[in-house]
Amino acid sequence: MEVESTIYNADNLGNVSLLVKPYSPISFIMSHSDSSQSESENMDSPRSYQCYGDERRKMDNKSDRLSALPDRLILHILSSFQMKDVIQIGVLSKMWRLLWTSAHNLCFSHSLESNRDVTELIKSIDDTLILSQPSKLNKFSVEFLYSNLFVDHVNKWMIFVTIKSVEVLELNLMKMRGCEEGYSLPQLMYSNVCLRKLKLSNCNLVPMEGINWPALRVLSMWYAKLSLEVVDAICSGCPGLESLKFYSDDDDNDDKELMIWARNVTSLEISGCFNEKILVLQNVEALVDAKLYFGREFRTNQKMLNDLLASLGHVEKFSIGPWCLKV
Repeated sequence: MEVESTIYNADNLGNVSLLVKPYSPISFIMSHSDSSQSESENMDSPRSYQCYGDERRKMDNKSDRLSALPDRLILHILSSFQMKDVIQIGVLSKMWRLLWTSAHNLCFSHSLESNRDVTELIKSIDDTLILSQPSKLNKFSVEFLYSNLFVDHVNKWMIFVTIKSVEVLELNLMKMRGCEEGYSLPQLMYSNVCLRKLKLSNCNLVPMEGINWPALRVLSMWYAKLSLEVVDAICSGCPGLESLKFYSDDDDNDDKELMIWARNVTSLEISGCFNEKILVLQNVEALVDAKLYFGREFRTNQKMLNDLLASLGHVEKFSIGPWCLKV
């Protein structure tokens, strides 16, 4: 089985860098860049080979250096892995068997090509959240093919996200085109002072009493139903928002105009199909980077596009899709 080897490289200042590369069989290597010569240069003479063998025998008699690392550093390393890999790594050392329960980044993913049933992933997430020990988490991320059969599970995860004061939340709830409606974010999520980054896919916002996300800096919404009320709630409830991205392929609601105003936003990306809606940008003077990518069904009048371009005339970096150019 091919796994990844982890190489720690410590400089003279004590800074540690992490390099990950494919390697088989399982091997963990700790190296220090103290000498000016490479290892191959030190191995040129018979004396070097003898010394190298002596050092290897000494190392064999010592405890595992990787296990001797502080738990905090090990957890930082494990935070870059998917949770299923983190749990599997626990078999390498008895000391690590339950270390994963202290992880501050919980990331779960189920690809469409996987032979594993998605219900197994749902159960593993439920079990992991029960055992999670930190009082505060940095990141919670899930990606799988969503069905309304799982709504109760996802609702419980959102309670967990709130209790654990999660700062980065990613809900990539994939769907088959033309299938069920997306997941609606529960009401408890619309007042959250901890969220800094929120990425939603196939999730709808239905705030009954507005939105209060004062710490939010980055918001991405894909395949969401966007109404004038929702966009207004986002703009007014996220005073510190710096990056806004949304993709919409929905034109079913009655709103004919979507007005976006966000005085602190520096990065804006709008994509999708807006056949009937008129997009209006106001108070976007802080924008530095803007992107407009509309679908091939984009047939909106020239005036709307001219108005958008006029609103974005001051940005430093501007990208436009082929269908906008065609219009």
